[in-house]
Amino acid sequence: MPGVTHPVVQPQVLIVEDDPDVRGAMAEALHDEGFEVSMAINAVEALRVLAALESACLVLLDWEIPRVDGRGLLERLRSDERFAGTRVVVMTAEAGPLPPGAAGVLRKPVRLEMLLDATRRHCPVASGAVKTPA
Repeated sequence: MPGVTHPVVQPQVLIVEDDPDVRGAMAEALHDEGFEVSMAINAVEALRVLAALESACLVLLDWEIPRVDGRGLLERLRSDERFAGTRVVVMTAEAGPLPPGAAGVLRKPVRLEMLLDATRRHCPVASGAVKTPA
């Protein structure tokens, strides 16, 4: 009897970025690499999107977003047990140490290879469908 094929769910990445051109370019690049991508333009929208997702392996967080800034969103994510395991990589042009609670920093302007390397590190992509023996 042949093995059974199970679909593979691709890793979910949330991009929180208020610049539509940057957000769109990042989403396209990540999608082309096999990631499921969701987007938000501010902290309020990001929390709504994260709550609706089954799970997100990574949030790519612009540190300078309107309304509640990146620091405020990161603090909210770390204080909510639903998002305790979600990794956050901060995107900023500012030099400085890794913000508490962040898994990494990407310096802006973010280079494509750095974006892909960081995303792959935190969200390994499964390739194709998985076959299990019968």
